This record gives sequence, C-alpha cells and structure tokens, in this order.
Amino acid sequence: MKRMFERKKNSIFHPAVLALMLISILLNIFLSMLIRTTDLPFFVDTVGTITATALGGIVPGIITAFITNAVNFLMDGQSIFYASLNMLIAIVSALFFGDNSPYSKHKRSGNKKICIPDVIIYILILSFIGGGIGGEITWYMNGVPSDAPLSVSIQRWLSDNLSLNIWLCHVIQTYITDTIDKAVSVGIAFIIITILPEKVKDYVRLSSWIQKPLTFEEQNLVHKKHKGRMSIGTRINLIIILSTLLITVVAFVFSLISFREKTIETLSESAEQIAYLASREIDPDMIDEYIKKGNAAQGYARVKGRLTIIKNSSPDIAFLYVYKIQKNSCRVVFDLGTTLSNGNYVEGEAPGVVVPVEEALQPYMNDLLAGKRIPPVQIVDEYGSFLASYCPVYDSKGNCVCYAVSNIESERIGFLLGKYFGKVILLFSGFMMLIVAVSILTTRYHIVMPIMSMTLYANELADSKGGADEESLEKIEELDIHTDDEVEQLYKAICKLTGETVFQLNENRNKAEAISKMQNVLIITMADMVESRDSDTGAHVLKTAAYVRIILQGLRRNGYYTEKITDKYMRDVEMSAPLHDVGKINIPDAILNKPGKLTAEEYEIMKTHTTAGMNILEKAISSMEGDNYLKEARNMAAYHHERWDGKGYPEGLHGEVIPLSARIMAVADVFDALSSPRVYKPAFPLEEALKMIQEGAGTQFDPKCVEVFVDSIVEVKKIHKKYQET
Repeated sequence: MKRMFERKKNSIFHPAVLALMLISILLNIFLSMLIRTTDLPFFVDTVGTITATALGGIVPGIITAFITNAVNFLMDGQSIFYASLNMLIAIVSALFFGDNSPYSKHKRSGNKKICIPDVIIYILILSFIGGGIGGEITWYMNGVPSDAPLSVSIQRWLSDNLSLNIWLCHVIQTYITDTIDKAVSVGIAFIIITILPEKVKDYVRLSSWIQKPLTFEEQNLVHKKHKGRMSIGTRINLIIILSTLLITVVAFVFSLISFREKTIETLSESAEQIAYLASREIDPDMIDEYIKKGNAAQGYARVKGRLTIIKNSSPDIAFLYVYKIQKNSCRVVFDLGTTLSNGNYVEGEAPGVVVPVEEALQPYMNDLLAGKRIPPVQIVDEYGSFLASYCPVYDSKGNCVCYAVSNIESERIGFLLGKYFGKVILLFSGFMMLIVAVSILTTRYHIVMPIMSMTLYANELADSKGGADEESLEKIEELDIHTDDEVEQLYKAICKLTGETVFQLNENRNKAEAISKMQNVLIITMADMVESRDSDTGAHVLKTAAYVRIILQGLRRNGYYTEKITDKYMRDVEMSAPLHDVGKINIPDAILNKPGKLTAEEYEIMKTHTTAGMNILEKAISSMEGDNYLKEARNMAAYHHERWDGKGYPEGLHGEVIPLSARIMAVADVFDALSSPRVYKPAFPLEEALKMIQEGAGTQFDPKCVEVFVDSIVEVKKIHKKYQET
C-alpha cells in the first residue's frame, strides 16, 4: 500500500498535489485581488508560487505560476504577458529550496534559524525578475510609469534629487517597490512553510523519481558513461524546442502579415472617418471668406475648435487640415498644428497660404479638381511618411469647394506592429517555458534516468562474471521502475533479458505524439493572438455604443435573455456597435447628406445601406476563421431598421426573429437620431425623444429594450449631456 501511495505521488494528478496547486493558485489570486483594492504599487501574486515550489517541487510551482497569470489575465488583460516571469520565479525558488541548495543544507544541519544572507540574495533575485525585467515589460506595454501614489512619490523624489529621466525613475521605482513586494511574499510563504506539519509537507511533495533514486555516485557514473554523447532526453527536448520554434515562427509570420493588413485597413478607415467628420463641420459657402479673412471670418474660430476636437478624438491622427485644391497648388483653409511621434511640434499654416501639390497626388489631380473621392494616398514630405485620406466638401449647388484631409503617420503602423510583436513574444515565452520545463523534467525522470539506469546495470550484468550475475540482477530488480507506460514494460522485458529495442522505439513514438499535442496547443494559442478592433470615433457611433451598453446592462440586470447575454456577447455587441451603419459607404453623398426629405426613389436607395453593410461584413467574416465579434456587427448592420411588428426593412422580420443585437441597436440608433440635430432637422428635446421611444414599444421596438432604456434615464442623460457639451 505504501509503495502504491508513493507511485501515485509521482503524478501531478495525485489529490494531494492537485490540492496544493489549487490552494496556491487561490492564494495568489486572493492576495492579488486584495492588494488591487488599494493604491499600493504591489501585486503579492507569487506567495502561492513560492509555497507550491517549496512544498511540491518545480512542476507544481511552474503550473501554479502559469495558471495564476492566466486567471488574472481575465481581470486585468495583461497578466498573461508576465507568465514567463512568474515561472522564472518558480524556477529560482526551486533552486533555493532544492535538496542541494544552501537553504536545505542549512535546515538539514538542524539549525532552525533562517539563513538571512541567503534569503536576502533570494529576495533580490526575485526583485530583479519581477521589478527589473517586469518593470521593463510594463514600460513597453504601457509606455508610462505607474500612477500609484507611492510610485509617483518615489519617481518624483528620484527626479528631483537625482535629476534622472522618467524611464530611469520608473525602472528604479519598480525595483524598489518590487523588492518590498517580494520581501512580503517570501515572508508570508516562509510563515506558511514553517507552520505546516512535516507530515503535511511530505504528503504534498511531488516526487520526480519513478524508480529507486540513484545516488550521486551512480548518477555521476551514468553521465560519465554517456559523456560526449547526445542523450535521448536532449534529442527529445531539442525536437520539442526546435519544432515548436519553427511552427511558432511560421504561425507568427502569417499572423503578423494579417495583423499588418488589418492595422492598415483600420487606420485607413479611421483617417477616412475623421476626414468625413471634419468635412461635416465646415460651411462650404464660407470657404472663400475663410481663405480671405482667416480668424476674422465669421464662425472661423468655432469651426477650428470643432476640428481640433475631432482631431484629438483619435490618437492615430497626426494632421488634420482643409485645402482648396487648385490646378497647380492648394490654398489653406484650416491647418491644425500637431506634435509628431518624434516629439517635434509642427505649426499649422495660416489661412490663405498657397502650398504646392504633393507629388503623390499628381495621379489623382483630375479627380480632385472634379471633386471626386480618391483612395488613401501615401505622402512623404519633410515631416515624414503619412497615409492621407481626402474627403470632398460640397456647397449647396453640389460643387466641391475644398477637401478635408486627415493624415496618419506611417510610423504609427510600425508602432502597433511592434506592440503586437512584443506581446506575441511575451506570450510565446510563457508557453515555451512551460513546455520546456515540463518536457525536461518529464524526459529526465520518465525516460532518461530509467533507461540510463537500466543500461548501467544491464552493462554490469553483461560484464559480470561468476557470482556477480545474481548481484547485478538484484540491482536491476531493485530499481523498481514504475512509469506506468512502455518504459516500465521495457524495464520488465530487460529483467527477462528480452525486447530492449522494441520497447525503446515504442517509447519514443508515444513521446513524439505527446510533443505533437503540445505543439497543437501552441498553434491554437498563437492563432488567437491576431486581434480585430473597431476605430470609429464619430460622436454618433460613440453615443449609440454607449446607449447599447446601457441597454445590455439593463437587460442583464432585469434577467432578460439570460441565455443570450453572456459576457462575451456583451463585449461583441458593444465592440461591433460602431459598424451598424457601415453600409452607408455605398450611399451617394447627395442622398446621404441631403438636408431635406428624401424622395421615394432616394429612400429606397438609402434603405440599401442595411444589405450593403451586411455584404461588407460577410466578406470580412469569410476571411477570418473562428468565432468573432463581426457576426454581431453583421446582424446590427443588416437588421437595425427592422421593426418589432414586422413592418421594417430589409426583410420585414418581426419580434424575436430579429437578432437581439439589432433590436438593441434600433432603440439606441433612433433615440440618438431624435435627440441629436441633423442636416434635415433640429434635435428633439430629450424628454420628447424618450416619449417617442416609449410610444414605439411593442410596435417599432422590443418592449424589454425600451423598458430597460427608460429605467436607465439617469445614465442616458449623462451620455447625452457629455456629448452635447463636447
């Protein structure tokens, strides 16, 4: 019975080992959540990792570290990128608490006092990992130092007294605060380790050996006999590492290409949207007056202020200006100054200034002079490389009087790619450390040591003479190899002096299958790194997205559509809300921006923006594998003009046949349309707009969506007031 118990303890699935890891993970998460409620710049999320490593060994410690960061990632969105650091802390802890460490020798000597110098060195090493390396990762991820009061105080003192730059202040501050963090974490871990009874410590200890442990002399003899040769463990580990790296590189290259294309597409859409919003703020009949009088022209300052707000609403936009395009030159109407990514400030040109036409625009001059739209243009000038989007501005007669232009620095694309690259590397390093650590330990104790032990004593048996035969056989039998797999079968076969090669090959084949499974997990994880994000920054989409969030929260609060409204669904709907009118890109400006009532023919054309939006998003969805938020974007784009009573368009759906996201967007979209001014009408008072929404419950709108929207009037008013003021 004792032997069976010991054998089970070789597995991480032993109840005692599982309990140790679970408690350690919960301890990490609890302390981390507890410290998050304060303004202290600490994490205290390695207490369980240190404890699990000290009590259970390196494998429970590494698994505890990885799962802790994976769970915390769900709360802060960044912890997974620090998983490799916490696993490195587990490795250092394994060295500190290992059988041959100074700490263990100190304890074995009967000295109950803690060896302070060793503990200080241990804390400083952990601080270097968490504060030194972790601080650099934090700076890379966020680009700004911590804003916790204690961190700010330390940084300010370093800056004022030592005249250090902000980055160096951040590095020193993170190392100082993390030293305190690790000292507290180690202290708590030592208390736990000290108060636990020895029986409990022995019970939760994961034994790496799955045979009779070899003495140091025997291990040295084994390694001496294989000196200069590549062991099977080394080969397997190299296969794991190299094949994983190869697959990762291939997956990463493809994901990087896809991410770059998506980034360019997203930034282009952002530039086009900003240019469009800017064009809507300009009075086309005042262009010549603006050019002639500049700031003295009526309404010039107000328009410039609105353009500034629009520009500042998107961090991607470098320049925003309005030019009147002429045959051989451009006349400045508005030109906002900006600070480039290199820190240089560029002053905007004064109204009326004549500037030369960019060389990159020459192929499009005929279209520009004709007032047509042109695709985004790559412009290179003395300020750098930019992606420029041109949006025409038409007067009341339909003549193009100028263009609103927004520029995005090409360096911005490189910046986003760099961020993506760094996150992939950090994520990969965590998985790589987990795979390599488990692989090395597994191959060492499940493959290498048993085979080398059998080889050692089999050679002794082959070389033995006379009475040494029985002694060699006893040594082989005393190995008691119990891997519960083909190695154990090979061991039994060797005891019978048969089948050595067959069993060894079977072992290698089965281990190769395990490698393949680990690689598949990594491929799936890498594939999930490619991110899709919306960049619509217009006031309408911001407000409708906010109203959509309010309705979703209200539906969940009231217990409506509980099976549908999951956390993921809420994120998908809110994220994709800005795309509900994407189909309007196919609607002619003359109809889309018509100040008066649309004719029947024009209205039919306007209605096609729903199906156009659906088609656009269907194409995007078809190019992306797996579940993604664009499916809800497609539903909202296609059906947000459907009515509860079935009298809407484009398909005349009714009731709950209409997708829930579209029913939610219908309320948000109509309310914003009613409560906001449009080119064809003034804004209705908020109370009147709300009353009209209530009157549409059960006919135009889902009654439950209207109910929770009305119940959330306080939040609705806040959103309405916020954007009314801006």
